[in-house]
Amino acid sequence: MNNQKRILLFILMIGLVVTLSACTGGGSTMYEQPMGAPGGWGWLQWIIEMMGEGLFIISKFFGGYYWIGLIVLTLIVRSAGWPIYAKSNDTTMNMQLAQPELTALTEKYKGRTDEVSQKKQQAEQMAIYKKYGINPLGCLLPFLQMPIFIAMYQVVRRVPLSIGQVIDGVTTRDFSELKYGFLWIEDLGSKDPLYILPALVGILMFVYQRYTMKKPDYLQNKKFEKTGQQAQTEKTMKFMSYFMVIMLVSIAIQNAGIALYWVVGNAYQFLQTYLNRKQGAKKYEAMKEKY
Repeated sequence: MNNQKRILLFILMIGLVVTLSACTGGGSTMYEQPMGAPGGWGWLQWIIEMMGEGLFIISKFFGGYYWIGLIVLTLIVRSAGWPIYAKSNDTTMNMQLAQPELTALTEKYKGRTDEVSQKKQQAEQMAIYKKYGINPLGCLLPFLQMPIFIAMYQVVRRVPLSIGQVIDGVTTRDFSELKYGFLWIEDLGSKDPLYILPALVGILMFVYQRYTMKKPDYLQNKKFEKTGQQAQTEKTMKFMSYFMVIMLVSIAIQNAGIALYWVVGNAYQFLQTYLNRKQGAKKYEAMKEKY
């Protein structure tokens, strides 16, 4: 994934965070409605209801403790998205392997803007992509997880507000049966009185962003020095990542359940990234020998 696509991904993610933040700031919004309330986003509402059902069942299995159900469901959701994350990581690795040939191709057709040359360049570029197993749309893979993450956010926000879950006019689950306390927090549907969970959200996100901003050794191209544009791009990405941390913390302060969800999810994502990088290094060495 090149820097321009990374910036686009960051902008879209920040747009999502800003949208979620705006929906927590008072007024009657979907996030202030019980599970099963009329309205919603069509098929996304169905996902929300099914995830709410799953959260209820898991919580009841573990003695009715909402925080246990929340942690287990978070791990399930994150694990389900692992193959997508791994595939995206493979795309980045393959792009790095193909970069010397792509750079040579650009130099080959430099200054040749006629239609015939442009078509030849595009055909040769696609041949390189095919050789290294690169899907040009691979950078969009992370967006496949977005509907699930949006639904999970709604579930965590709305479950503590729900006396019953209403589907097609029938109350199927009474969420008031669950126990919403968690250690020092009386109700995970309210704020963390000690702000410990929001602080953990900020710390984990900050450390994770620093970790991911630095490419692993096997993806670093030491043959080329950074251009001024590349350096500026990195600064822009760093600014946007820090801004996103601030936005997430501001949301986590408002709801302890959301904060717990993000603490568990971010810690698990950190583990995923670490393991994927370890596996990626082995794959990279094997592919270098192949090509």
